[in-house]
Amino acid sequence: MVEIKNMQHCTVEEKVQAWNTGFEGYYFDMTTTPDAFEKRGEAEGLSDKLSVVAFEDGTPVGLVRNGVREWQGKKVAWNGGTGVAPSVRGKGIGKKLMEAALDILQSEGVHAATLEAVKENKQAIEFYKRMGYSIVDEVHFMQLKGKVKNIQFSSAGDKISLSAATPEDAGQLSFYRGDFTWQTQWESVKDGEAVFAADKTGKAIGYAYFRKTMDHEGKHASTVLYQCEVAPDSEGRKAIAEQLILAVFDQFSGNINRIAVNVPVEGNKLTHEALEEFGFIITAAQVFMKKEL
Repeated sequence: MVEIKNMQHCTVEEKVQAWNTGFEGYYFDMTTTPDAFEKRGEAEGLSDKLSVVAFEDGTPVGLVRNGVREWQGKKVAWNGGTGVAPSVRGKGIGKKLMEAALDILQSEGVHAATLEAVKENKQAIEFYKRMGYSIVDEVHFMQLKGKVKNIQFSSAGDKISLSAATPEDAGQLSFYRGDFTWQTQWESVKDGEAVFAADKTGKAIGYAYFRKTMDHEGKHASTVLYQCEVAPDSEGRKAIAEQLILAVFDQFSGNINRIAVNVPVEGNKLTHEALEEFGFIITAAQVFMKKEL
């Protein structure tokens, strides 16, 4: 017998068991612990109230984990994980989980539901399409390791000035991209840094935010870029984007690992193309999917 429960009525042990069995044999190791499960939920704004767990004969066998944020006056949900245990796949449990989760989102007045799926995972993508989702873009993880020589870029000259800011500051700009993937939104990078580009009048015309990580000796080991965007009505947008990227990655000095997360191929073509020109390579690809509710 299969039962779908709201996650807020489950123990943390049941949640973790549902997650670990649901993602058994996945493309990457998704194994978690009770502490890590709860910390991720808090860090990424995931909600037990909006999530569901499947039980078969009292044993957790799958889940859908959701969160909701508001952008431009609309509630947008993100699916932070859908998994069904291999032993019970093919029984329609995934469909029951998604239907229950979407019903909850609709009851909460959510306007749209979003998710990402590994591009190679054709079976999952087709499943989400049957559930009413459509592919709206492709997003890439991009990487550039080590020292870089002979960087070529367009000079923005004296047209812009750069200043330090915070990811939250970026979230207040009129051209902030709250429609990009969940983990690149400022709420998921609260402890990061940001840089703003301003024109001669002091008006913000571009932003980028990122997070630096240190090794066990306290030395700079990597920088992760989450968003880089330029106001659509700005002149010389390519040069502005390049200057922001150069600032984020310290002019590409240092022998570090440089990563850009979930860069939209079409939705943020300017940044994607600039990163490619700087030598970044694509290390993973996902499709970004959306369902209007």
